[in-house]
Amino acid sequence: MKKNQFQEYCEQVKKKLQEYKDVRQQANINDEGLNAAVERKAKPFVEGHFTLAVVGKMSAGKSTFINAFLGKNILPTGHFQTTAILTKIEHAEKESIKIIYGDDQERTFSDGIEGQLKQYVAIKEKYNDLPLNYINEKIIIGWDKKEICSPDVIKDMEAISREKVDRNLLEEYIKEHPKSKIAKEVTVRCPFPEDCIGWRIVDTPGVGAIGGFDLETTKFLTAKLKNGGNNVDAIIFLHKGNGNIEDKDTNDFVKNTFNNLSDDVKKRVFFVITHTASDDYRDNKDAYMRRAKSLFKDRYGIKEDRLLEIDSLMEILIRYINQENKDAQSLLESKTVPDSSWNEEVWKKCRTLLRGIKYSLKDDGINVNNESILERAQEWSGFNKFRKILNKFVKTEKTNAFEDFLDTIDEDIEEAIKGKENDKRNLQDGAEKIKKQIEKLEYVKLNIQEELGKIRQEFSQDNVSKRFDFVEERIQEHIIDANADYANIRREATNLYDLADKAKSALFRKMQSIIEEYVKVCKSEVFFKKPDFDKIEAEATDQAKYPTDIIGKRKVPGFCCDDYETYIEHKGGDVNAQKKLQSFRTMSVRHIRQEANDFKTKIQKEVESYISKVNAAQQKKIDEQKRHLEELKAKHKVSSPSELRDMIKATENDINKLKGFKSSLKEN
Repeated sequence: MKKNQFQEYCEQVKKKLQEYKDVRQQANINDEGLNAAVERKAKPFVEGHFTLAVVGKMSAGKSTFINAFLGKNILPTGHFQTTAILTKIEHAEKESIKIIYGDDQERTFSDGIEGQLKQYVAIKEKYNDLPLNYINEKIIIGWDKKEICSPDVIKDMEAISREKVDRNLLEEYIKEHPKSKIAKEVTVRCPFPEDCIGWRIVDTPGVGAIGGFDLETTKFLTAKLKNGGNNVDAIIFLHKGNGNIEDKDTNDFVKNTFNNLSDDVKKRVFFVITHTASDDYRDNKDAYMRRAKSLFKDRYGIKEDRLLEIDSLMEILIRYINQENKDAQSLLESKTVPDSSWNEEVWKKCRTLLRGIKYSLKDDGINVNNESILERAQEWSGFNKFRKILNKFVKTEKTNAFEDFLDTIDEDIEEAIKGKENDKRNLQDGAEKIKKQIEKLEYVKLNIQEELGKIRQEFSQDNVSKRFDFVEERIQEHIIDANADYANIRREATNLYDLADKAKSALFRKMQSIIEEYVKVCKSEVFFKKPDFDKIEAEATDQAKYPTDIIGKRKVPGFCCDDYETYIEHKGGDVNAQKKLQSFRTMSVRHIRQEANDFKTKIQKEVESYISKVNAAQQKKIDEQKRHLEELKAKHKVSSPSELRDMIKATENDINKLKGFKSSLKEN
């Protein structure tokens, strides 16, 4: 089978990595050098995965999109949630599913993977209103029914799902779902198209689904690997073309996710509109695309060529016609399902698509036949364009990563050559010259400590804290002094979230520019969390309720004089609106301040950890140089002239080996 570009790079990286290790060993290079960086940059190729995450609402058609993209029915389609956090799909010659359950037991299935997924990870519709991710987590860590059904925990569930929890239904779910039946990880393996071998497709839980799925998806998209690389290589946000482009769940999720992505990952995002062959979408296409560009291209900087239109069902239909050698026009006229691979509901949608093509061709004055239908269907599918742009992106990304890998090796070998050339001079010049170099290292150490002191001062706790003084200033000005209402408090919290993230990014960019010689500064994993305002509002509501009826007294006009009567001014359980807002404001400010303090404390710890790493890296480098020179001096003292000549000759051979390997890198 012909290898795609990514596979070729994987093989080249493995080969060059081994050659790099071999030449370092052959040339007797004992220091760390850039070995860790080389290993880190090689790992995505060595592991052999380009990870593509697919994100969207349940109704956006993620499963249908993945099936269309890979050219086979892998995932079950339809409106259902899964208890699995993520479904990973990888290439293999034979189909299989591996499910890891809450008790860490594994089960592997090899037949009918679509049906097996439905059977073992689908949620029964009656449980759709329960926050299942939250419940599953409690079951997996060992909570029993009494603990999960306690009033405080149920209150938390209701805050998550924004639904009243049915206690009987909750108990039924717990009984039916011990940890041994809760799927926490799903991996699907099946043959991939040639140009996708080496990729990993990750189907994320639906945005807006209950049970904390949004949070789990955000964690996955923003996570870092142990080697410092990104957890995902590209993200595809799917949005239904005949749905609401301004859907709050999706827009909030996109916004929150973007705020947590590194600048590098933001460049890897695609926004794909689905169901674009439908009449609803085609009738409003121009207006929809204008709004999509405003919401996603202009706001988040998604490149215009990555704002794409596709229709997954149309692509699946084209594949069926071509593979089964069907006549498109005959299918259009047929009133029955063509074979058992289709269910009636999906086939009705396909016939609607075919009818749309028919009328479109007639409007354009084109003869309706199998060839013209397929040509128009391919155009409306949009998958050819999508694949072309995505494959170009993958090739560019991996080419850049491959070249960066080679550049890092080149840099390390160049430093090794300089070190060996210095060894040669030392062996030629004698032990006294080596002794002077060792003495010079003490002065270098003093200079480094002075430099470290300046870095510590630049990033002291006080200086780091000052960068976030604006948080308290804005709380005072925009919430407390302004007597802000509910909407303004929530809006200000979002503003603070954005401003804190920008201040954090600026802080770590500056740190990177100063310490990059010693330590790589990665994307910070610390986030300024917004308070759970729904939970705060629920608490404020409880606090503002009148505990009992409030009895008032009012005048009743009479003929001679006014009489008085009592009346219920406020019923017990009614909410004092003014008190509720005041409580909401007070609690919100307390939570925001707490989050801000936690945020600053974690940032300061992260900064301090980098400074400690700088100190360790500096000391290690000096100690390695000193140890090497001491060894060289000792060898020089006990060696005869002929032995010294042999050592010099061996060092020259090492230099030649290194130079030869360095030259071979340029051949790529």
